[in-house]
Amino acid sequence: MRKKIWMFHKVNDIPLRSKFLLIYVLSILLPVITINLFFYQRTSADIKVREQENLRKSMERAAGELMGMIDESVALSRMIAADDSLYEALDRTYRSPVDYYNEYHGFLRDKLTRYMSANILEVRIYTDNQTIQTGSHYIVMDKGADSLPGLKQLEKTSGGIMVVDYNETSGFNPGTRISVIGKMDTYDSYDNYAKYSKVDLEVSRVYSILNRETDSLQLRLVDGTNRTVVSSGDVTEGNLGAWVDMPTTGSNAKSEYMMEKSLGNLAYLKGWKLIGIADTRHLDQLLEEALNSILGLLAISIVVPSVLIYIILRSYHYRVRKLARHMDKVRNERFDLIDIHEGRDEIGGLIRTFNMMIGMIHSLINDVYKLEIRQKDLELDRVRTELSMLQSQMNPHFLFNTLNALLVVSTKNGYTEVIEIIKSLSLLMRQLLSRSDNLIPLQEELQFTTLYLQIEKFRFGELFDYTFDIDPEATTLRIPRMSIQPLVENACKHGLQARKAGRLIKVTAKLSESGLDVRVIDNGIGMDEGKLSQLLRDMRSDRPLDGGHVGLRNVYRRLELFYAGDVNFTINSEAGTGTDAGYHIPYARLALKE
Repeated sequence: MRKKIWMFHKVNDIPLRSKFLLIYVLSILLPVITINLFFYQRTSADIKVREQENLRKSMERAAGELMGMIDESVALSRMIAADDSLYEALDRTYRSPVDYYNEYHGFLRDKLTRYMSANILEVRIYTDNQTIQTGSHYIVMDKGADSLPGLKQLEKTSGGIMVVDYNETSGFNPGTRISVIGKMDTYDSYDNYAKYSKVDLEVSRVYSILNRETDSLQLRLVDGTNRTVVSSGDVTEGNLGAWVDMPTTGSNAKSEYMMEKSLGNLAYLKGWKLIGIADTRHLDQLLEEALNSILGLLAISIVVPSVLIYIILRSYHYRVRKLARHMDKVRNERFDLIDIHEGRDEIGGLIRTFNMMIGMIHSLINDVYKLEIRQKDLELDRVRTELSMLQSQMNPHFLFNTLNALLVVSTKNGYTEVIEIIKSLSLLMRQLLSRSDNLIPLQEELQFTTLYLQIEKFRFGELFDYTFDIDPEATTLRIPRMSIQPLVENACKHGLQARKAGRLIKVTAKLSESGLDVRVIDNGIGMDEGKLSQLLRDMRSDRPLDGGHVGLRNVYRRLELFYAGDVNFTINSEAGTGTDAGYHIPYARLALKE
C-alpha cells in the first residue's frame, strides 16, 4: 500500500508539461506506430499467402487442362490400336503401288481424320511395311533410321505408350512437338509388320494455357529429362537451369514464389511436370501499395490526434498555469481576478469559482462581513420555517388513519354502503402508493379495476353498472400493471359522463391460440371517425393532449415498453353507440405466473 502511495507521489512530482508529453508518447504515439507496424506485417503476410494460393490454383488449373489434352491423345492412340480393320489394311502386302493406292483411296485416306479435334494437330501411323507408300497420315520407316521420335524409349517401356517431345525440322509446321506414341500390337494375327501410332498435340493450345496467367505468373512445361518443352511469356529454354534446381522449400527467398506440379504418376508421364514462377513485380506492387496505405493511415493517425491534443492540452495547460499564478498572488495577499475566457469545462468552473471567491474576499474586506452573516442567519431561519411547514403537512399515514377513523364511525352507525366504499378506497390508495412498473397476474389487475368500479358504482348508483367476461385460463397470465384500469377510467370519464342513464361497462379477457385479447367496452356517447383518428394520432405522439385521454396514452406507452411493438392496441368507436378499446398480446410474449 505504501509502495502504491509512493508511486502516486512520484507522479505528482512530475511537471504538468512533462506529464502531457508522457501521456502523448505512451498513450498515442507508440501505440499508433506499433499497431500500424503490426498491421503492415499482417497485411504483407496475407498478400504473400494470397499470391501463393493464386499460384497454386493457377498451377492446378493449367496442369488439369494439360492432363486433359494428354489423356485425350492417349485415349485416341488406344482407339487406333483397337481398330482391327486398320490392322488388316496395314499388315497386308501389296503387289504394286497401284494396289496400295486403290486401298488408300477406298479405305485408308479418311480413316484417321475422324479422330481429329481442337487439341490434336496431326495423327500418323508408322510401319515397316515397305509395300505401303509414304504420304499423308501413313509413314514407312526406313530400316536403321530413327524416323519415329522416341521409338527407342518406347521399346524399353512396358506399357506400350509414352509421351515424347522433340523439334520438328521438316514439313510445313516446323517447331516443338509434343506427341503420344503407341505400339500397335493388340492383334497377334496381324503381326507381319511393326506398326506405331503418333498423335501430335496442338502446341499452340498448350501455349495459350500457359500464357493465360502471364501478368502475374510464368509457367513452364518440363519433360522427364528436366528440359523445358513449352514456356510462357519471355522465359526461354536456355535460362531454366537454376530455376529447375531451386528447392521449393527452405530459406531461399525465391522459393516461396516457385511451385512444381507433377502431371501424374503414370509411366508415360514419368518426370513430366509444370513449374510456376510468380512475377515478383506484381507482388512488389501489392506490397508497395499496402505500405503506402499504412504510411498514409499512420500519418493521419498521428497528425490529426496530435493537432487535436495539442489544441486541447494547450488550453488546459494555459488556464491551469494562469490559475496557479493567481493563487500564488493570493498567498502574497494580492487578490486579482483572472481576466481570461474561462470556458465551460471543469477548469473554467475552477476559474469562475476562484473569481467568485476573490469577489467575496473583497466584500469581506470592505466591511460587509457582518451584513452577510446577518443575511445568512435570516436565510437559515427561513429554511427552518419551511422545514417545519413541510413536516406538518399531511402524509399518507395521516390519510390512512383518517380513512380508518371514518371506517370505525361508519361501522358504529351501521353505514354499510359507506363501510364498503371506504374499504375499497383504502385498498385502492394502498395499491396506488405501492405501484411498481412490472408484470402482475391478470387476476390482480382485475381486482384493482373492480375496486375502482365499485367506487364508481357507489357514486352513480342505479345509473351505472359493470360486468366481467374473463376466460378462467387467462387469470394466471402476467400483464403490465395499470393496463386495464386506465381504460375503464377513460370510458367512465369520456364515454359515460354525458349519458344520463343506463351506463354500462364490460371488461373482457379471452385467451386464444394467437394470444390474449383484452377489451373494455362502454355504451357511452362514442366518437365520430374524425375525432377517433385525431385521438389515435395524439395517443402515438409526444405533444400534450388537449382533451385528456392521458390514461389511453399511458397504457399504449406501457405496452410498447414491455412488448417492443408486438402488441396490437386498437380503439373502435361510433358516435352515439359507444367505444371499444383494448389490446391483443401475442401468445409467444405472454408470461406465465411465477
